[in-house]
Amino acid sequence: MKLIELLPNFTVELQQACERLGRSDLTAQLASVELDNNTYNVRTQVAQLRLRHKGDADPAERVATAGTAPANEKVQLRHRYGVRAETDNTGRLRRLILAHGADITEALGRFSPLRQ
Repeated sequence: MKLIELLPNFTVELQQACERLGRSDLTAQLASVELDNNTYNVRTQVAQLRLRHKGDADPAERVATAGTAPANEKVQLRHRYGVRAETDNTGRLRRLILAHGADITEALGRFSPLRQ
């Protein structure tokens, strides 16, 4: 399921933060990225959202998008949850780390792919 469908307000806030940094490449990816899974550490209150893109299984799709954004990058986004966005070796958004992730984890509770 798309991140923007699961967490519409949060995703729009992240898109705005990306735009303020001049990162329209990340803004566009946030519109289409899907939640692969999420974890939350109760002790540290850090949440990790692992992301996937439609077509990830298709090598031709990965090659077609390679080089469109900086690779292996960690971008700190100005957001109340202290969000860091990480890209893979092709510049695709792969993970969001939230320093204060309790609210987002709670919102995702029933949608988590790890829940049975």
